Amino acid sequence: MKEERDSAGRTVPIREGLFAVPGEKPERPYLLGSRCRRCGSVYFPRRAVCANCLGETMEEIPLSRRGRLYTYTIVRYPAPGLRAPYAVGYVDLPEGVRVFSVLTGWDDENLGLGIDMELVVERFGEDAEGNEVQTYKFRPLQG
Repeated sequence: MKEERDSAGRTVPIREGLFAVPGEKPERPYLLGSRCRRCGSVYFPRRAVCANCLGETMEEIPLSRRGRLYTYTIVRYPAPGLRAPYAVGYVDLPEGVRVFSVLTGWDDENLGLGIDMELVVERFGEDAEGNEVQTYKFRPLQG
């Protein structure tokens, strides 16, 4: 993950190995998945063993940045550390993976089942050392 931040702290991912943020533009962040070399099953997050064929030869692959919103809910009673309302949902990617994610950039008019979504990496919060913690989210694709 690209690390850049002022002297107040670093930028760190919410969990290593979930996504990558290339350092050069115009590349954009992408999720890190894995594909079984034996049967071709694709997973997110990455797995060491294939759940389909129990193959142990997995390869890391970048997943598509765009997908379709399979389902979602708007959370009005937040989990600790989050502010309501916020939305979470499942996004289907072309590789056949369904990804659970916080949704961002939405309002009541642009959020609906089957809409096109795009991956973004945004601030999630701050850790005990003052580092900015980032996570992946999906937002409705504009126009």
